[in-house]
Amino acid sequence: MSGRYWREKIPELAALAFALIFAAALLAVLEVHPAAIAFLCLVVGLCVLVPMALDWQRRRSFYRDCAQRLAALDRKYLFSELLEEPGFWEGDFFCAALAEVNKSMCDTVADARRDMEEYREYIETWIHEVKTPIASARLTLENHPGPLAGRLEEELFQIEGYVEQALFYARSGAVDRDYAVRAMSLRSAAAGAVKKYARPLIAAGFRVNLGEGDVTVYSDGKWVEFILGQLISNAVKYRREERPELTLSWREEPGAVVLTAADNGAGIPAGDVGRVFDKGFTGRNGRALSTKSTGLGLYLCRKLCCRLGLGIALTSQEGEGTAVSLTFPKSPFHLVGEGEGDKTVTQA
Repeated sequence: MSGRYWREKIPELAALAFALIFAAALLAVLEVHPAAIAFLCLVVGLCVLVPMALDWQRRRSFYRDCAQRLAALDRKYLFSELLEEPGFWEGDFFCAALAEVNKSMCDTVADARRDMEEYREYIETWIHEVKTPIASARLTLENHPGPLAGRLEEELFQIEGYVEQALFYARSGAVDRDYAVRAMSLRSAAAGAVKKYARPLIAAGFRVNLGEGDVTVYSDGKWVEFILGQLISNAVKYRREERPELTLSWREEPGAVVLTAADNGAGIPAGDVGRVFDKGFTGRNGRALSTKSTGLGLYLCRKLCCRLGLGIALTSQEGEGTAVSLTFPKSPFHLVGEGEGDKTVTQA
């Protein structure tokens, strides 16, 4: 900044130098003593240069402070709130303009959020409304059993799955409104997800294995069960034709409880593993093995896990199967439980 400031002052400095030379020449013609001429030029020069130097120091201090504050901020939009009065008109204009821009941005963001909230509420309302005809159609099929009814039931199950996926996708941006942390059994959550997907699992000939014992964690059971349902749905889509198998197990680790859903299906190509959680990514398997892949299942799982404070990781070997692990970190609830002498339940 220093170099640029003085470069901008070159016209003023040149005018000062010209004025001093002209005055010195004029005084010399009038036979004024050279010492007096030098003293007069020095005084005039200092009267101009000292205020200019002080102005430079004030501006440099202000803009340097601005740069430091901006670099330290994670949320850059708060920058205008931290500015102090600079004391010179250009700085005042800069602060006023920045505050106006910030206000305009906040208003625009608020309008966008309000529109998104209205749209989300509409989607949730639509989803709840569409569940009624789905339930009516299922009831009608139950009263008219037969091969055609069975096929229609499968399609209704798919529709209901997509509707549920849309509901959780809409709510994933604001879990605080639909999120309740309670003690929950991992075995119950796993069994609930398996029961919900019992029809496609049975139709595909799956052998389902649940882990031994039980572990209690603290999370939202409905959200966790939905995540497990997405993993089970993927296992069904990308199963092997002979003896497909799904295992849901859990284990305790220092500071965490890990639930793993593992299958022996087609597996994921090594080049696709790093992108499976990307939105809309279906990969080679999604294009070759399934016509119903949306690329949203694992993306939504990761998004919901982030909202719930859970860890999620995937390992896969092409041709051998895939394993997805959910990590429930232990919280202060765990210490409370141990303090009360509860040795049979691990709370995470």
